[in-house]
Amino acid sequence: MSIIGNHAFSSCDNLESVTSIGSGAFYNCSLLTSLTIQAITPPTLGDSVFAGTSSSLVIYVPSELVETYKSANEWSDYASRIQAITKWSLAI
Repeated sequence: MSIIGNHAFSSCDNLESVTSIGSGAFYNCSLLTSLTIQAITPPTLGDSVFAGTSSSLVIYVPSELVETYKSANEWSDYASRIQAITKWSLAI
């Protein structure tokens, strides 16, 4: 299990994408366009994890877990951003 601590990516202007993390904080990562999370259980999120990110940020999760993520306590605030991982959403 990997853990990325609070504010680990705070104010990183050039971060564009992350393919897989256990949990994390992306405060003010305004260029982050996609995040792929393959965890079966939605990671616990701290406060303001995605504050300052683009409204177009897409959070990809396994297709069978989309509703699980959308209804999870901390994740429900980001339900509109959560989409199923497809072969097109995986980084090469």
